Amino acid sequence: MKKNIIYLFGVFSIINLLLTGCKEQLETVTTTIESTINGKAVDQVALSLNSYMNYEFTVQSSGKVGRLALIKNVNGVNSNVSIISYSTSSSEKVSGSVEVTSEMQLTLNVYDKAGISIISGKTIIVKIFVTTNVITEIALTSAKTGGVIADVGGGITSRGVCWSTLPNPTVDLTTKTNDGTGTGAFVSTLSNLAMGTTYYVRSYAISSQGVLYGNEQKFTTLSPPVPAIPNGGFEAPVITGFVMNPQPNVWVFTGGGAGMQANGSAFGAKTAPEGVQTALFQQGASLSQTFDFPAGNYAISFKVAQRGAQAQTFEVYFDTKLIGKVQPATADFELFVSDTFTATAGSHKITITGTNAKGGDNSGFVDDVKLVYRP
Repeated sequence: MKKNIIYLFGVFSIINLLLTGCKEQLETVTTTIESTINGKAVDQVALSLNSYMNYEFTVQSSGKVGRLALIKNVNGVNSNVSIISYSTSSSEKVSGSVEVTSEMQLTLNVYDKAGISIISGKTIIVKIFVTTNVITEIALTSAKTGGVIADVGGGITSRGVCWSTLPNPTVDLTTKTNDGTGTGAFVSTLSNLAMGTTYYVRSYAISSQGVLYGNEQKFTTLSPPVPAIPNGGFEAPVITGFVMNPQPNVWVFTGGGAGMQANGSAFGAKTAPEGVQTALFQQGASLSQTFDFPAGNYAISFKVAQRGAQAQTFEVYFDTKLIGKVQPATADFELFVSDTFTATAGSHKITITGTNAKGGDNSGFVDDVKLVYRP
């Protein structure tokens, strides 16, 4: 009798286990997930950099599920955005807003009631609509860049890059390229740039929806290989009043009236435009010096003025070639720039001379002598 009871109990346990397994099988939950981006039922979108995206996932299930987990993936790195533990209904919504600072994916995973196995998932792919390439081939007056227009449909009627010396350039500027239409990658060449200047660049795309801009890139054009003219401001040696042929000096003074004068000297020159001293020329005096040039095209610039109402005329030479002539109009310093000349690499001589074309005792002043690069 006892054996029969044990036997019946075992049979009942097996039957109960089978029934329980069938019951769990019958309670298998199925789910579907729909996604909307900015109110549209899509799962892929291209947006402008630093814009905000409103997302919503709607989960429909045949029964109660476990937790919902929203995960953001940027460059292969996952991070949890939000977790809803153990849904209490057969319909759930997960929504929010995220700033688009990079391309990314948002994935909503639905787990079973144990919160372990994923029943289903849905991913939103977020692309940056317009991307600006890094700046390459930076030269004195040019550079290369370009961009990428995300391929998510839509008609792009114009694309390119725009640039300025100020941040956030726009297509309203004349400094822009037009590099065709449509999506995909394109290459842009920036030209007619100023040397040694910092620029800001953004790619753009124009469609029926308006203008979208890419991320901003910043770069500086190369500075020309121009050496400073030694003692071009005539600040050495330090003098008081005026001195003819002041030494030691890199300049060679020729003629009894060649020298330097300081602000407030008896010659009555206007305040020096650079530093506190200038060169002094009386009658046919001249000054010169020899120094090393890199190969290239150059000009000589300097500030020049008369002494009061006197009339002095200046000539400037590169080696023995006359490259410019100027007669200042007044006692105020004015900028003079010579003709362009070509220098081979090595030592060359610069000479500035007062010609005293009108005769008599005429004086003038020169300051801030510079070498100017000509591309």
